[in-house]
Amino acid sequence: MSKEKYQIKEKATYLCLTIIQHDLECLDDDLRAPTNDLKAHIGKLRSTRNVFVILNNLNDFLKQGGVRGDAEFQSHTRELRKKLGFINHVRNKSVGHIDFVLSERAVQWMPQLFMESSRENSEYRIFESYRALLEASINSFLTEDGHQKVFGHEIDLVYPPDRKEFYEFLEGVVTESIAWLRHAAQVVESCIVFHTQESVEELGAIAGKTNFDLKSDSEVEYSPEEKEPVIRNAIEKLREIGTDEQVIRHLESKI
Repeated sequence: MSKEKYQIKEKATYLCLTIIQHDLECLDDDLRAPTNDLKAHIGKLRSTRNVFVILNNLNDFLKQGGVRGDAEFQSHTRELRKKLGFINHVRNKSVGHIDFVLSERAVQWMPQLFMESSRENSEYRIFESYRALLEASINSFLTEDGHQKVFGHEIDLVYPPDRKEFYEFLEGVVTESIAWLRHAAQVVESCIVFHTQESVEELGAIAGKTNFDLKSDSEVEYSPEEKEPVIRNAIEKLREIGTDEQVIRHLESKI
């Protein structure tokens, strides 16, 4: 019952939504930044990889079904999940993990990585390495008859029409995801009762019981009798670090 009383699930949901949204907003800025030289292009590919990680976090979150909204919101959720299937594939094959078979196809696809003329050009080879893995993972998301599921053709990110098509798709997914996250956070926050100053002692006792062994439960129970040892422990620690005596006396008055 106490987990419900302290709204642990709702607060955890809000925490996840907030972090994913902020990550995507920052990465969206990175993706839209100008790419005037090779170093900037490498940075964009690195940010692209990171976007797949964060979007896959959202994909995992959606599978848990932690946010309920109206019919329009649920329809939006279903449409977003369809697009995130591609995200999950790329993340699993070349970002969160690097599939070795995919790596073999990547170097077959990108022979210029090992040309004698580029041997000493490390920046160029880093760029092509990022591109090889990303393109191989994009192009390996196939229908049963061997066509790329999202674009219908292989993607080459240095070919301007392909680059434009891919990034318009990705930026669209990011924008849609941010809008979903923003709305979901509002839905969840509207259900959360924020703490008042009077509950600080109780919440401190609950915080002190946090069990970081994720294989077992964490106790979320409180009784007023617990207050005194918790405060005495806090006073002892505060004295050790030289906290002002006025603060100490205030805490002692609570016992």
